[in-house]
Amino acid sequence: MGADETSAVLVQITREANALSGTLDEISMAHPGATTTTPSHAAFTGTLDGNALTLSFPQGFGLVRNISGTVSGSSMSLQVPQDDGAIASLPLKPGSLKSYNQAVEAVQASAQANASANEAAAASAAAAASLQESQQRIASAGDAVLKKMKDVRAGLATPPSFSDLDNHLSAARDHLADAQANAAEADRESDQSVACSDAYTADSDAYTVESDAYTIDSDMLSLTSEIDSLKDAAADLNRTLTEYQQAAAALPDYTPPQAPDANQVKDLLNQVSLKTAAWRKKGSGYQSKVAKLLKQARAVAEQAKKEHC
Repeated sequence: MGADETSAVLVQITREANALSGTLDEISMAHPGATTTTPSHAAFTGTLDGNALTLSFPQGFGLVRNISGTVSGSSMSLQVPQDDGAIASLPLKPGSLKSYNQAVEAVQASAQANASANEAAAASAAAAASLQESQQRIASAGDAVLKKMKDVRAGLATPPSFSDLDNHLSAARDHLADAQANAAEADRESDQSVACSDAYTADSDAYTVESDAYTIDSDMLSLTSEIDSLKDAAADLNRTLTEYQQAAAALPDYTPPQAPDANQVKDLLNQVSLKTAAWRKKGSGYQSKVAKLLKQARAVAEQAKKEHC
């Protein structure tokens, strides 16, 4: 028998004069790191010529049908062709079935150890990959928070313009003044029909003030849209922060290079709440003011029509 780290071989041989017969048993791994073993069993016949011998395998031994070798005392050496075309020398010495079975167990144990080592390496690689994936997820979530913070800061830095509301409120004041002027003109007219015409002109001015009020309502819709857009950005930031915190909770010992500051986010959200409330209140103020102007314009026009028409 013969054995090494990858295989164990047992040749049971019988000699009658120069004729040989017997069986060859082998268990082997494909290479030192293999995780499985392959058993083989084949019967052979052969001849012995001096120290030289030849073994023939009628059913084949793998791809081999003939193996040559030499005998020296109680030792034997076989020249075994390999899959790559090379010839490997296989030294054999007298041994027992017990020794062979022990050698078989050693080869199987080596394969099992390789399998366990591979499983451990795979588990370690999977754990490392999982850790890296978790870190990347946290870092990505953190980057998303920073981007949302930038968006919210940009919204706070560019407050809505109230110029249109100012202009339309100023126009409403001018049109109220026109209504008042035409009503006063009606009061000064001695001709009743002309005075009535002036009163209806004042009424037309009141309708113009009403148109200004509708325009301010439209401006308020635009203002509300801008406010809602910023509030949506703030809500998106808050959701993104929550997602980051949930991801980070899975790996509490890891902090990404660009970790967002929850306190800064809270401060931004508070600023959005205060600013948007102030902008909405200011916009509502224009509506209140133009409503008063419209009420005055209608009162002036109605009074003028009542007195002169």
